[in-house]
Amino acid sequence: MTELETLERAKMYLEKLANGINPIDGSVIPDGDIVNHVRISRCFFYVSDVLRQVIENGGVTAQERDRKAPFSLTLGQREAFEFSAIPIPISEIAKRINALSPNENMATLPYSAIRDWLMSLGMLDYALDGNGKKAVRPTPQGESIGIGLEARNGPNGPYFVVVYNLAAQHFILDNVDAIADYQSRRLENEGQPWSPEHDSSLLDLHRTGVPVKEIAATLRRRTGAVRARLKKLGITEQAAQADSDIPG
Repeated sequence: MTELETLERAKMYLEKLANGINPIDGSVIPDGDIVNHVRISRCFFYVSDVLRQVIENGGVTAQERDRKAPFSLTLGQREAFEFSAIPIPISEIAKRINALSPNENMATLPYSAIRDWLMSLGMLDYALDGNGKKAVRPTPQGESIGIGLEARNGPNGPYFVVVYNLAAQHFILDNVDAIADYQSRRLENEGQPWSPEHDSSLLDLHRTGVPVKEIAATLRRRTGAVRARLKKLGITEQAAQADSDIPG
């Protein structure tokens, strides 16, 4: 059972107790039981609503979200970046960027933030690979700044990895503030209540076959929050089959 499923189970138990129902066997709890005291019932309803907000936020509480400061680097830290003469994947670039700051109270910059920012500039896009699966690929614009493909061999045969040469690494580091700002704005609705307008947009995007990751980017929420909201609205996991993160 996943953490979200555990939270949903706990929420269901509390709601049943708040309504005077035994969550184990579904029987009605006697009126004289302490569980049916109005103050206890109100507490159950309150905690259940708190769990609802956590579930809709993908299992992240506001306190956890606000605990760390936004990602940033000083000029001196940027100058210490270890550039590679050999093209490297975006995950390695993100790893080297995050290693520049020893501040444990600051959020990290995920590789997906760099990838999504490059996609917003039209330098990366999704395309079908040789197996008919969707994969991130550089566009001609991305190739012009030094983003390319590297063939590799794995247990399941050959595959391609998007790599970044020295010029592309400089481009990313020179724009690290813009990437961090993009990441911050991309999640500006995180933790906010779902309005009828957002629900309508969510359902419209889902009906037209937009992947969950792209819905999350459009609505500026986390993918976990989008999945939880779809389930809340009666969309099954199979119908709302989400994209897995695709390294780029």
